[in-house]
Amino acid sequence: MEDIVLKWALKNAIDHNGKAVEGAVISKVIGEHPEARKDMKKLALTIKEKVRQVNAMDIAEQITALEKIEPKLLEKKKVEQSLPLLPKAKKGKVVMMFPPEPSKYPTIGHAKACILNNHYARENQGKFFIRFEDTNANKVKEVYYAMFLEDFEWLGIQWDDVDYISAHIEELYDKAEELIDAGNAYMCNCPADKVKEMRNKKEPCLCRDNPPEENLGLWNQMLENEFKQGEYALRAKIKMNHKNAVMRDPAIMRTVIGTHPRVGDEFTVWPTYDFATAMMDGIEGITHRVRGKEFELRAELQNWLQKKLKVKPPVIVEFARFNLEGVPASGRVIREGIASGQFIGWDDPRLPTLIALRKRGFQPQAIWNFVMHSGLSKTESVIQWDVLEAENRKVIEPVANRYFMVNDEVEMTVRGIPDKYSAQIRLHPDNEKAGFKSYEFEKEEHFLVNKSDIIGRKPEETIRLMELGDVKLHIVSGQEVIAQFVSRERGKDSKIVHWVKPDGAIDVEVMMPDAEIKYGIAEEAARKLKVGDIIQFVRFGFCRLDEKQDEILRFRFTHM
Repeated sequence: MEDIVLKWALKNAIDHNGKAVEGAVISKVIGEHPEARKDMKKLALTIKEKVRQVNAMDIAEQITALEKIEPKLLEKKKVEQSLPLLPKAKKGKVVMMFPPEPSKYPTIGHAKACILNNHYARENQGKFFIRFEDTNANKVKEVYYAMFLEDFEWLGIQWDDVDYISAHIEELYDKAEELIDAGNAYMCNCPADKVKEMRNKKEPCLCRDNPPEENLGLWNQMLENEFKQGEYALRAKIKMNHKNAVMRDPAIMRTVIGTHPRVGDEFTVWPTYDFATAMMDGIEGITHRVRGKEFELRAELQNWLQKKLKVKPPVIVEFARFNLEGVPASGRVIREGIASGQFIGWDDPRLPTLIALRKRGFQPQAIWNFVMHSGLSKTESVIQWDVLEAENRKVIEPVANRYFMVNDEVEMTVRGIPDKYSAQIRLHPDNEKAGFKSYEFEKEEHFLVNKSDIIGRKPEETIRLMELGDVKLHIVSGQEVIAQFVSRERGKDSKIVHWVKPDGAIDVEVMMPDAEIKYGIAEEAARKLKVGDIIQFVRFGFCRLDEKQDEILRFRFTHM
């Protein structure tokens, strides 16, 4: 019963900023073991003792303790789901791809779709492509192409080729002309607002009755750049009274004036998403696609186009998209936020971009595990950060070395330290091979400790300087703390306090998940860290070193 109580006390404390509440623990214990009601007095005493014990820990210690006895409770919102087999897949014959639009930096949403397609292609010994949907010269940029490839390489995505819709424009022109010749597409010069009104009313325009030869003439004029942007569009001739609004004679080609980063000013007529996607699947020989179900209504249009142009459609597997709690996913919203100064850039820690996650210290394996566990659910969801953090903690906790840092310091003088007193502190508590930090102490030493650990404590109270020894407080104030060394051994109720020796210490800045900066002082051993190292500041959290100067280390906070 004590183990059960401890489990729920730890869980309650972690969920409530490190402080468990006895009443909440009681309800959880009884919910798991109703027979505990038989001796409520004994249960209440046990819970009181365990809550006291748990609340004496800091939150990092609580997380470590719960990971050892019931790690699943740290992943309460994670959906365990194995991926189903890819339907109609033949080993060695599968061809899959992921089609990003290079108009923004990749996000974890892009990562999910890319990982799933890459996984299925490799699992079936097939081929996998990156296809850039770069059909809007006014939105695509070289930096976005580069960032998708850089981030996907960081994720461990392996691709056989990189393709671009911009490399196939003339092939798409040929396909458009086939539709015109067959009477399945027409040129329309109705204003955009008029087209929207007619589609809402399910009414056709007069352009719909133009003969194929007239449409072909107008089409050629558009290719010769004789029309202004928005003056004409090529529309598929389907049904204006179709129940699916997407099927009401949608535009499939339009004029876009702008200098394209790959093909310059060579083309001014560009395909819409549905036409380009439907045709590129045929050009590349795509056999299967795993994509978000937000494209569900567009599938009917793409199937219609493929049927009319005799393109074999791929097998489609859909999944629901997800959003991380409290973060914007829209490229437009992020771009506007950067332009207005709301965000510091695409790597702002408040964003779900891969570069932001990477700079914070999230690992590729954690993102893969997160994606594979979330699976192919068709239920849209908002994912809590703790789900992703739990996966990342499994990856970095075994390898992240530990360092001391104080961020609200007060100086403590400790007297009566034994002669030639020293300490060997492991860089990682479970990995002796990681090495040690060595300290030697004088009879009287000065330490920096956090005010929050000291202020409010009474004289004669005993605390423990972590990995060093117990000391008894004599004088405690906001400006001065004096203590007497007691013993290397830890007393029963000694509260653990970490510390930093001022000699050789280095200033630290930590950018938190809300983009605010916390300032601190780290121990001398942190000077050896390299940019990109992920460490744990004891009793503070995991951090990644983002920038290093002579007398300052700039980190990004990862998570607890």
